[in-house]
Amino acid sequence: MKNNSATIFIPARLNSSRFPRKILEPINGKPLIIHVLERAKCAELCECYVACCCEEVKQIVESYGGKAIVTDHALPSGTDRVFAALETLAKKPEYVINLQGDNPVFESSILQDILDVLISHSEIDMTTPVVLHKNLDGFSNENTVKVIFNDMDKNIPGRALYFSRSPIPNGATNFYAHVGIYAYRYDALKRFVKLPQTFLERSERLEQLRAIQNSMNVWAVPVKKGAISVDVRDDLKAVYEALA
Repeated sequence: MKNNSATIFIPARLNSSRFPRKILEPINGKPLIIHVLERAKCAELCECYVACCCEEVKQIVESYGGKAIVTDHALPSGTDRVFAALETLAKKPEYVINLQGDNPVFESSILQDILDVLISHSEIDMTTPVVLHKNLDGFSNENTVKVIFNDMDKNIPGRALYFSRSPIPNGATNFYAHVGIYAYRYDALKRFVKLPQTFLERSERLEQLRAIQNSMNVWAVPVKKGAISVDVRDDLKAVYEALA
């Protein structure tokens, strides 16, 4: 059943430095961005738009029956692109989901999970999924973002304390990895995009630290499975294996 108070936005840009035009990379006959869009639609959760950087992407999305909004190609981040697309809508949703345009493989239920926690706790500004790793493989990999949060020992949602690309000491033999999907209250997102970058955000290259440093209430939501993102061409191997 669709939630009329929420909207999904998928930020998508062509000029990726490590993998140019990756969002249009064909995977099993469809552009990568279409796989993301179709997974989002599988959630049957709410209205969904691709917030793209140019007419070329818009036309491709629409050719597959999707909806797209063209935004300024020079916007500095996916979150800024989401907000720019959002502001073109006549009616603003109460809740906004930011689903990265390079995540072609993820469980659609994740979107419902983070939205449910956000709706259930009025004091929360934004939520984001995390997944438990029961061994330390990947703990030192900077592309695996680690997170610590309240009640993480109980494997239940809790307020996020810190995110890092470096190993975070937690005294455990496992760790939680961040999944780059977010749900915001509209007012919180509007506030967030107006805040200047912080020292920790620049140091870690993680924009969610801007929210934490500005006392925004960010909650981590444990989910069973993460997502497969495509940062470089070599990441496509894992995508093909998962889709098979």
